[in-house]
Order: sequence, then structure tokens, then C-alpha cells
Amino acid sequence: MVNMKLDIKAASDYPTTDLVQLLNLSFENYLIPIHFSLSQFLTMLCKDSIDLSVSRVLLADGQTSGIALIARRGTLRSSRLAGMGITKDIRGKKAGTWFMDQLIKEARERNDREMVLEVIGQNDAAVRLYEKHGFQNVRRLIGLINQNPKQDSKSDLQEIDLRDMGQLILQHGLPDLPWQLSGETIALLNPPVRAFKKGCAYIAISNPDVEQVVIWSLLVEPEARGKGLSVELLENVMANYPGKTWHIPAIWPEEFGVIFERAGFQREELSQWQMRLSL
Repeated sequence: MVNMKLDIKAASDYPTTDLVQLLNLSFENYLIPIHFSLSQFLTMLCKDSIDLSVSRVLLADGQTSGIALIARRGTLRSSRLAGMGITKDIRGKKAGTWFMDQLIKEARERNDREMVLEVIGQNDAAVRLYEKHGFQNVRRLIGLINQNPKQDSKSDLQEIDLRDMGQLILQHGLPDLPWQLSGETIALLNPPVRAFKKGCAYIAISNPDVEQVVIWSLLVEPEARGKGLSVELLENVMANYPGKTWHIPAIWPEEFGVIFERAGFQREELSQWQMRLSL
């Protein structure tokens, strides 16, 4: 560490507009462009259960120089590092290591049982930082895209409440889904996000009236799996909303990849690691 006095303060001590500005500065020159508007930031706080009282702002010589957003939920006391960055003027000076030490220490003091995160696999420095602090890989997360879906299988779908979709994921989904795909997160989404069912298959998508549509959830009840219902539902939904580009963000477990590829999706280069630290 190069002649810096480091400290942390609760993010809740700062106006949200200042936090957005600091977040954008902390991800300046990142591997992928990241820029939050105030409305996007507020939506993320709600959807991802980010707690500003335990999130932290990094101070270097008294200047705001980084931010860590901490999400928490549930009686099992799991926390997620939803975003962490430091400003470019102090990168490479061990500030990130010091900051991570403090975040883990505070999580243990809160009696959290685990901390989870997602990190871009191509971000070698960040992956090394988390591995150094004991985080272990759970699985690879991938992204996919379909710009030319088939248009010959349009069918009627039944719309369902997003809260019901979330409960179905909690009941039938993987127990260790990434935070953003979990039933708790899906249940907190609001229109224009929509959820549909066809028989025993369910899907949640972003606003289908715009050009780019994101798939947030895909689920088949256990007794109906292995019959191609996921692919059929994907094709039906895409046919019902023609002329769109369909995107799977790089937060989906790799084991889902074969399902999306059968529906015409192609993998993107960007991938992430889902990581976990037992506290």
C-alpha cells in the first residue's frame, strides 16, 4: 500500500446521487462499459435487496475512492457482494485487498454464514483477489443471444403473476441459483417484466414491446422435465413477439446452455464465475 490512509463509511451516509457518481467512477475503464443512471441504481437497490447501511464507501486520504454494494436477505444470513470497484487513481496499490478484508470482517461480525458474488471470468485481477480471500467457484455463468429466432410456432400462453413465478422457482428451481435469478429476486420484479406459463413450463422476460428482450427465468416442473418443454416454450414466446433480439445475460448457469442452444441461441464470449465464501 502506497502512503495512503484508508477508511470505510456506510454508503447510507451519502446521497444516492453521490453513490451513483462514485459507482460509475469506480467502474471507469472496466472490461465492459458500465454506467448507471439514478433510476437504474434505485431499481437495482430494490430488485437485488441491496442494503446501503451495510454497503461501504472506501476513503483514501479522506477522498471517496471506491464502493462496495452489499445485498442481504433471508434468515440464513447470506450476503452478496453485488458490486465492488475502486477509482482508477488508486488501482494497483493494494487498496482492493484492504477493502475486501474489511468487507469480510464485517460480514462475520454480522454473523452472516456466507458471502456470494459473480465476477467476469476474463477479469484476472478480480478473480485472483477473490480467490486470495477464500472464495471458491460454484459454477461458470454464461450469456447467449438469439437475433434470428424461428417464427413458426406461435401459440397461446397464460400470463402469471411474477410473485407466483418467484414461488415456483423457490419450490422447483436449483437451490444455489445466482442471486439475480433466484425466486426471491424474480418475485420482486415488476411490469413491464412479464411471466408466462404453458402447461408445466414457465418463463419470465423483460418488456417484450422493446427491441431487446432479456430472459430472466425458465423453469419446468420436475415431473415434466426431459420432454423438450423448455425449448418449446422458448420458441413459442419468441414467435409471439417477432422481430426481437433475445438475450440471456451472463448470469445463467452453464448447464442451461444446451437448452438455449437448442432454441437457436449462440453463446457470447463473456462469462462469469459464481463464487462463494463460507464465513
